[in-house]
Amino acid sequence: MDRVLKFSFSEKIFHNVNAVTWYILALTGVIVYFDWASPETKAFLMQIHIWVAVIFTFNFLAFVFLSPHRFYIIMKNFLEWDKDSLAWFKNFGGYPRRFFKIPFGPEEVAPQGKVNAGQKLTYLFFVFVIIALIVTGWSLYYAKHSMGKTLFELMFYVHVWGSILATAVATCGHIPLSIVNTEDLLAMWRPGSGTVSVEWAKHHNPKWYEKDLMKVEPKED
Repeated sequence: MDRVLKFSFSEKIFHNVNAVTWYILALTGVIVYFDWASPETKAFLMQIHIWVAVIFTFNFLAFVFLSPHRFYIIMKNFLEWDKDSLAWFKNFGGYPRRFFKIPFGPEEVAPQGKVNAGQKLTYLFFVFVIIALIVTGWSLYYAKHSMGKTLFELMFYVHVWGSILATAVATCGHIPLSIVNTEDLLAMWRPGSGTVSVEWAKHHNPKWYEKDLMKVEPKED
């Protein structure tokens, strides 16, 4: 077995559609919020924002309800924590030493599962924000005249600043780290199955390899 499946087809569709629509929504939303365009342009951008939001929302709901087993497995991976997960924070996965030559913590990185502890926190944050943006966005669109001023302002600022914060985390953290983890990046974005080499899985995700991949042959959805 030279390669193992890391990302199923449904995971790849969800992630990649989510990523593209996210940045379209972020760009159009920021331009409108900070008043960086003419009224006519802002009105046009809001129309784009709304229609892309439909795709963004359907993409998440389709993944949850049409591929519930994959969603369950993903959330299970995010929510499973053990002593090795916590030990990841002793040297932050070796990234300070690897990229900035900072001798922070022990040299050895604690063995991790399919996702490391840093990814677990980040992805749980992203899932929470996605749900919050869908709820607040469509509430503001359909019920803005029926909710009180306090609730409206709360939802509005959660929607705006939650998206800005999550975009900053994705842009400054998630994307750079995904680029340097080349096999994972290619597995997620290239056409076809989301596989990585056995050597990559052994090195980067040893607990996942030992507990799951040695027992079960990976299969596509």
